[in-house]
Amino acid sequence: MSKKEQQARRSKGGSAFRGLLHIIVSVLILRATVIEAYNVPTGSMETTIRIGDFILGNKFIYGIRTPDWIGVPWTNYGFSVPYYRLPGFEDPKTGDVVIFRYPNDHWPANQIGPLDPSLNYIKRCIAGPGQTLEIREKDVFVDGIQFPLPEHGRASKLNLYDDEYQERMIFPRGIGNRDNFGPLKIPAAGDTLLFSRDNLDHAVNVISLEGHEVSPGVEGQLTIDGNSANNYICEQNHYFMMGDNRDNSHDSRYWGLVPESNIIGEAILTYLSWEQTEPNLLRRLFKLRPGRMFHLIE
Repeated sequence: MSKKEQQARRSKGGSAFRGLLHIIVSVLILRATVIEAYNVPTGSMETTIRIGDFILGNKFIYGIRTPDWIGVPWTNYGFSVPYYRLPGFEDPKTGDVVIFRYPNDHWPANQIGPLDPSLNYIKRCIAGPGQTLEIREKDVFVDGIQFPLPEHGRASKLNLYDDEYQERMIFPRGIGNRDNFGPLKIPAAGDTLLFSRDNLDHAVNVISLEGHEVSPGVEGQLTIDGNSANNYICEQNHYFMMGDNRDNSHDSRYWGLVPESNIIGEAILTYLSWEQTEPNLLRRLFKLRPGRMFHLIE
């Protein structure tokens, strides 16, 4: 082979490599900023979203976020970095199916423990900033108006907790149980939280989610970043997330609110679905659920 042919072959190989690299970079940028695929491993959104559904999420609608994590794609090896969110077309609203980061850095003291911080979570936004949420015998009310159970949601009236029962794992403590909850005002940016014995759990949750160190102070006060305070001005909008499978969902009733900074995008489409009870990957191909593919999520 002549020297000229060798150079041509090397040049062609280099062009192919650069082309592949451009494709990989483009896919990663698209995945980080506009649209991303998600797998649903739990039944908390049954049957709006089923275990084994693969979801496409729109990361553009609520504002593109620059990457907040750098590492090996599709693994947990990496580290967090500061990020910036561009203005979005709209904010999450009641009824949206939202993808978000579990607020794992600071979880309520009465929670069992942190969920997997490497995963994103999908729940329905039930109430947003400035709204008041209440649950009465599993019926959800937002600002006094009933928010109906979604078409494919689940909430059996046969297994109903008494309204006097204080469920131990419910958050904030003393606010009721999964079936009778609230009322709870969802904070908006600029709202002032006045501390009292009755709302300290709620205040600690909001303040810690906004990145501050907070601990109990003297009666009716909290210590925020080392300073004693009897009130706090919220820096972010917050949201109350809840699964459509209301009897079997670990959600804001148990671990508190989701701050705006944790919102990633909106679930829009089921592009693939199969039965995940089959451990053999090849056999799963014969358990595809074509009726759920390309199904819009509402």
